[in-house]
Amino acid sequence: MMRLINSTHYGFPEKIELDDVVDKELISLMTKTTMDPEDFYLTGYETISFKRTREFALETVISSVIPFDKDILIIANNSDDLHIQKLCNLYGVSNSLVNLPESEDELEAVISAYNQQHIYSHILISCDVNTPECKERIRKLANELSKTSIKLIVHCRRSPMELNEVSELNIAFMVSNGMSSFISSVVIARRSQLVQTEGISRSERLDLYNYWQKTLYRRKPGIKPMAI
Repeated sequence: MMRLINSTHYGFPEKIELDDVVDKELISLMTKTTMDPEDFYLTGYETISFKRTREFALETVISSVIPFDKDILIIANNSDDLHIQKLCNLYGVSNSLVNLPESEDELEAVISAYNQQHIYSHILISCDVNTPECKERIRKLANELSKTSIKLIVHCRRSPMELNEVSELNIAFMVSNGMSSFISSVVIARRSQLVQTEGISRSERLDLYNYWQKTLYRRKPGIKPMAI
């Protein structure tokens, strides 16, 4: 069942198709199990699926998760990082773009300096998450962020990370291509972080919390205890 929401992105009349069922193929890939998609929320993560491009999903996260009094730090890692910064500017999200530190010491110094300013709520990195190089970068970032209150957003340029890695690295939001032919993009969100996004979105059309609430309409009423 698709829920259709009017949209006029960049002046073109169109519709956003929000899938209120989870991407079964993506969940199977991420969990390496035959988990019932209805029970995915038990992992502590939620999926919000769109029949729209991955960029749309990324825009929705950027618009929806950064508090008005906080900034986002973009770790420069790809040619599209300047474009991501333009998306932040488009939606009025304060941001900074820094080059990827070459060593752990440099990374620690960068994060420590920004954390002392108390202005960053999230760090975003965009890469092919299943290459050894990118996995190592994300792991280093996650290790440093574990000492702070800054949360990690991962933009997957290809396939998503496995769920056990997402959980282990305490990734707050992950944007990925969908695996189903009916779903073009998916946001994997840590539930404890997702609930904090209510009322934050800079755009009614790009409200991640609102889309999540719509995905809950068909969820069976008898829910089980959830992971954190």
